[in-house]
Amino acid sequence: MTSIFAGYTDKAWPHRFHGTIRVRNLAGGVPTDPKVAEGWLRTKLADKDDLIREAVAQTMVDRGVTADEAAKLVDQNKHLNGFKRDDQGLYIEGRQLKAAIKEAASVARSVDKLKARWGSTNKGVQGFVAEHIMVVEDILHLGVTEPTGVLQSFPKNPRTGQTGIQYTEFIEVAEFNFTIISDYAFTDEEWAMLWLTGEQQGVGASRSQGFGRYEVIKWESAS
Repeated sequence: MTSIFAGYTDKAWPHRFHGTIRVRNLAGGVPTDPKVAEGWLRTKLADKDDLIREAVAQTMVDRGVTADEAAKLVDQNKHLNGFKRDDQGLYIEGRQLKAAIKEAASVARSVDKLKARWGSTNKGVQGFVAEHIMVVEDILHLGVTEPTGVLQSFPKNPRTGQTGIQYTEFIEVAEFNFTIISDYAFTDEEWAMLWLTGEQQGVGASRSQGFGRYEVIKWESAS
């Protein structure tokens, strides 16, 4: 559907940019249906590998249970996180890029790469960016139809103390195009501080583990 006010879009959002991001080791963060995860694990891990035996052994120690009980607990706590898919392949959502932009703005502000207050209402930078920088696309296709591989980890639930198995799909190198609109005239330097900070913070899941770092390889004004 098209807004009945679409003729005023250029006045409401006068600044438009087309960009391309190349991202390395992008981790999927969407929980997969448990039945899908179970089927995947059944095919990949029919002969339980050393890492799973390690998880069972650790659970026996942590919980003081038998091997059979520990194996059941580990099995109940396995998860597969991945990417959403459609007929064009794997994708992340525009809201994930928007979240990365907001995070980058907050980090950049903390060391004075961006000023503290913005606009006529003197809004804080994170709130201002959230309201005045928009990602147009809901879906950002990654240019691939399958992940590069699946990572395995063993997170512990801080509430229950149980050790689970976490599987995460990742893409070694992905690229996606995006469109940004804004109703504020950020300077070239301000955009640069935002994006250069974001490149090191990353996009997608598991950013604290170094996943999802990227480069903006295209940034063109379409205003």
